[in-house]
Amino acid sequence: MLLAFLALYKTRLQLAGVLLRAVVPVLLAGLTIRILLSNPGKSSGGQRTWLVGLVLSLSTAGIFWALPYGKKLYWRGSWDFPYPRTTPPELSRSQDDAQQGPPYTLLPGQSLLMGIGMWLAGWPCCLGALGLSFWGLRHILPVSSTSGFFGIVAMVGVSVFNQSRKLFLKGRRHLKVPMASPDALRPGSYVLYLRSFEDDKARTALKHYETPHGTSIFPGGFVGLVASSRDEEEHIADTLRPVGPLVAVGAPDEVLPFAGAVRTYLPKTSWHQPVRDLMARARLVTLTLGSSAGTMWELSEAMRILPPQRLLLFVPGMIREGEYATIRKKNERALRALPESGRNHTWKSDTLPSLPDCASVGRFTGPVIGVIHFSADWEPTFTRTAGTGVPWETLGNVDSFPWENLCTSLIRGLRPAFEQLVAYEEETGWHCG
Repeated sequence: MLLAFLALYKTRLQLAGVLLRAVVPVLLAGLTIRILLSNPGKSSGGQRTWLVGLVLSLSTAGIFWALPYGKKLYWRGSWDFPYPRTTPPELSRSQDDAQQGPPYTLLPGQSLLMGIGMWLAGWPCCLGALGLSFWGLRHILPVSSTSGFFGIVAMVGVSVFNQSRKLFLKGRRHLKVPMASPDALRPGSYVLYLRSFEDDKARTALKHYETPHGTSIFPGGFVGLVASSRDEEEHIADTLRPVGPLVAVGAPDEVLPFAGAVRTYLPKTSWHQPVRDLMARARLVTLTLGSSAGTMWELSEAMRILPPQRLLLFVPGMIREGEYATIRKKNERALRALPESGRNHTWKSDTLPSLPDCASVGRFTGPVIGVIHFSADWEPTFTRTAGTGVPWETLGNVDSFPWENLCTSLIRGLRPAFEQLVAYEEETGWHCG
């Protein structure tokens, strides 16, 4: 019975997640204490200080890696979204098309060989940078005339380590091959990710965020976001992976796709109908709120054609309270302007769907501060992510949860949305995967 239990893939994910979150931190902490308490008299003061710093740094890094990664594995093993049993007639496709699979094509700026080379080069660069940093720190104490030089060496190692993590990210962008055509996507087999093209570069920069008053901070979850060398979109893709792979429409002038969602590209002048088709065929549609004209059209169109259980909205951390109020008003105006025949049949006869009044918008920091999902009657619910639990005006530049990353902080907001999607698919019989 135990072997049969462990043979289940999702059960193994959950077990591995529990072990990483519960056992690995305890083992690392115990090993650290054991090393620090062993033979304290055989080392000089400087060597002892350096040894303590090295052991504490490595054990802390291991614990900060194990906690979020274990939580992500447990999250992926907690959901059972079954394979599609039925497909809506208007979205059905021929058996030959389904067997062909999505064709892929390289963009002009992509090179698989370069991507593999960057990925392989990142490891020795990271290890060398860490060694350089610890070697410099090793010679700072005891303080002497050369301590300043070795301090500079340690800072150079930290800088090289930071650039090495960006090298990993650049390599993954070369290896993220986009689809040649969105028509190759099987209905219900993917999660559509909508956002403003202008925000793609900012979400890949792994930079500091700022409060509404311009103060530079480390928001909750930022340490985990940077330390893993994965950008914001990759964390979102990891969180939504139980539902399906993340698919996004790329900017028409891109020469190198971003990591995270699989890109597909549409004509500049005739993109509205293809995006509408992608929405209708997606298992789940996610949208990062923004005030650009394209994002506002996508928001109102998603509300017009989708069941509420298949729509999920992300509230970005740097959105201002005034901008959010403007988005709400524009969206309500666009929905009110629709003719009766063009409205969603799931809307109430006397009211239109609207965005919630998020009192915490502008008060908390992070890449994504909350998630908005809708009930079957379009009642909106805003759930703040766990990694943004401390208001910026309360603790200023203190990172509230350094062991969290964006993936693990989003789990809190996505759980009720996933539960609603499971209930919707069981009720309608349209099971996708």
